[in-house]
Amino acid sequence: MAANSHSLLLVLTFLVAVSTLYGVSTALGGHKAKASDVGFKPLDPKDPKVVEVAEYTINEHNKEVKSNLKFDHVLKADFQVAKETTYSLIIVASDGSTLSNYEAVVLLNGDSKKLVAFKKQKIYFE
Repeated sequence: MAANSHSLLLVLTFLVAVSTLYGVSTALGGHKAKASDVGFKPLDPKDPKVVEVAEYTINEHNKEVKSNLKFDHVLKADFQVAKETTYSLIIVASDGSTLSNYEAVVLLNGDSKKLVAFKKQKIYFE
């Protein structure tokens, strides 16, 4: 399951990058897009819009897998705009006794939101 989520995240990132390159190229009057014109940009994790998207993410995940995670805070937030806005988030949430980090990708199109990836971050010790 984790491998499928990771693969989905990689494919989604690739598709978003390709569509962004196309959109930026068109927006620049057909000029070739530079690498600095595309990619995810950081957001303030405490921004009310970011918190709203993160809370939506936890609620949607809870509905999908019938879990009971409780949102705590956003650790990191990035976004990218193409035809729709993609949020890449690291969310801290509690399962009742333990705080854990979760990676999520959410697509926004107007008022519509869609959770496309959600997984618990693995902790690596060196």
